[in-house]
Amino acid sequence: MERESLDYYRARARDERKAALNAAGEQARTAHEQMAEAYEQLVELAELEEVGDLPPGKVTSMSDALHHREESEYGGHAPRPGPRPRSR
Repeated sequence: MERESLDYYRARARDERKAALNAAGEQARTAHEQMAEAYEQLVELAELEEVGDLPPGKVTSMSDALHHREESEYGGHAPRPGPRPRSR
């Protein structure tokens, strides 16, 4: 990830933290906090890749493997929901 992207994600995390403090309701506050955490995790992963503690693309390849695995909860082969009950 480029340095500009990391700076962008750091700024977004700060903005989301500020928005959480100023949020009108609990749901909005929670959503902003979750977004801030997500941006911070992106920065952390990129920094780990930069210093060599995490192989480049490791997280992406793990996610892709889960999505393509047979019978995966997240994959295309997950069981489909059963039929809906008929309304009367």
